[in-house]
Amino acid sequence: MSRLSNKQPNVKQFSFDEDQWDLRGINPNYNERESYYCIRFEKVKLDWFRVYAKQYIYHLCKLNSPFSTIDTNISSLRIFSRYLVEKGITSISEIDRSLILDFLNWDKTTNDGLRIRLGGLRNFFITGTIRGWFEVDQDIIRDDDYPKRKLKTPDPIPDCVREKIEKSLYKLPDPFARTWLVSFFTAMRPAELAMLTKECLIQEEGTWKIIFNRPKNKEEQRKIFITRTIAEVVQEQQAYIKELWGDDWDYLFCHYRGLSDEDPTQPNLQPVRRVMPQVPNIFSKVIRCLIKAENICDDNGKLAKFSHRLVRPTRLTQLYNLGHDITVVQHWAGHKKYSTTARYYTKITPEKFKHEIGHIQQALFNADGKYVAYDSLPKSFWQNRKAHQIHPPEQYENIFTEYNMSNSPIYGYCAQPLDERCDKFRACYTCRCFVAAPEKLPQYIELRDKLKKKSSEALKQGQDVLIEQFNLQALQLDKIIAGLEGRA
Repeated sequence: MSRLSNKQPNVKQFSFDEDQWDLRGINPNYNERESYYCIRFEKVKLDWFRVYAKQYIYHLCKLNSPFSTIDTNISSLRIFSRYLVEKGITSISEIDRSLILDFLNWDKTTNDGLRIRLGGLRNFFITGTIRGWFEVDQDIIRDDDYPKRKLKTPDPIPDCVREKIEKSLYKLPDPFARTWLVSFFTAMRPAELAMLTKECLIQEEGTWKIIFNRPKNKEEQRKIFITRTIAEVVQEQQAYIKELWGDDWDYLFCHYRGLSDEDPTQPNLQPVRRVMPQVPNIFSKVIRCLIKAENICDDNGKLAKFSHRLVRPTRLTQLYNLGHDITVVQHWAGHKKYSTTARYYTKITPEKFKHEIGHIQQALFNADGKYVAYDSLPKSFWQNRKAHQIHPPEQYENIFTEYNMSNSPIYGYCAQPLDERCDKFRACYTCRCFVAAPEKLPQYIELRDKLKKKSSEALKQGQDVLIEQFNLQALQLDKIIAGLEGRA
């Protein structure tokens, strides 16, 4: 009732001995940051263990730990206390390494759940020992005890789904359309977007930026450059919030009630002066309603799935596939390591793979018949292979056939940078920069046979210079042919 009336419940006075705590009585920062304020200790078994659990949770509250972290730790301690009751443990001194190993076999949760459980217990034992509440061996839980984590590839929203959503944004109430635009462009986490303040928009040296907090990375503030269009969207949202509540609300976005599961226009939508909750995520609910109403399907023809958490990897993947360097995407995401960005937040699309990597499927060979790595070639070769093509026009082939010329037609590519001087013009087969193409194998064989025939004719006429030139080119073609045939 207090939420529906836009009023916060009264803060309950803190008492360590009680089994239900109002976190706002410990730390006033929980007033508007979280949707929930109370935690319970009734289900933490054993009175002596419950006291340690309360000391640990009180410590986390003073450290400004998120409510989700506190709730996860309470859950870990509650499960572990049930195990202690079952084993008849009567004091903290009886907890040792063998007991933890037995607990791993006793707990039948999933690998992810066990990993979270062990993390909470490990931090509990370390903190308790450091703070002097008890003394437990710091090696009681080891890194090897954690179940191996399966690396998950990023799961961005398919382009076809994202484009249909964006084309239908005009059907949503303006605040939600603006939420999508700001969230997608900045690649913010849902919690960061919810805590975005009204004063987030700044202009420095003629450029617009959004400034916001990223507590997960322990950074005070982050800045992201935005376009003029996004700046206008933020300004519209600022005016909307100011019209609603003036200076009585500090955030750019808010919560709503009266949401419909069927109608994306949300006719009964009413703003509530409250930070957008994470569970259930109101923004996800609105977009899912739009997907259902517009029958937006994925590549498999099934109704598209959506979660607000997918927006961030979708945007970062888009930036990467647009050609931005991975380090730029890393900075945009605010990650300390680019491996985090590459592993969890960027996914190579088939189009990107075809453009950047597909060219290696066709093998290239140098003048010695050895495979040439594509990334060893000039960048201009990656962008436009035809710019390096040295296949002769037909008239030159006819000239070679009709006249006894030492220069032979060239089939292949020149791997020398376009802006560098060539000192082996028309002697490409003997040049280290020559690159042979597999599809020209018949021409190489035909040309080699012609060169050997020309060498025999030159030998009869005593033309030593021509003999040397023909034999040298024929020898190089032999190497190229052998390499291509071996590769085939």
